[in-house]
Amino acid sequence: MPTKPPYPREARVVAVEKGESGQTVTWYELRADHPKPDSLISEHPTQAEALDAKRRYEDPDQS
Repeated sequence: MPTKPPYPREARVVAVEKGESGQTVTWYELRADHPKPDSLISEHPTQAEALDAKRRYEDPDQS
């Protein structure tokens, strides 16, 4: 199991298209550089959910 990343944590939201050509759906991935560069932290169906997860991930009081 990876260790908890040190604070300050930094993450980014990346939009990705999933599905077959012509019928794609946009999902939002939360990515960070801990434990490895460009690690997938979580996936979300809406950008608002991804931004909320980013806020919670970066908040030192949420540990």
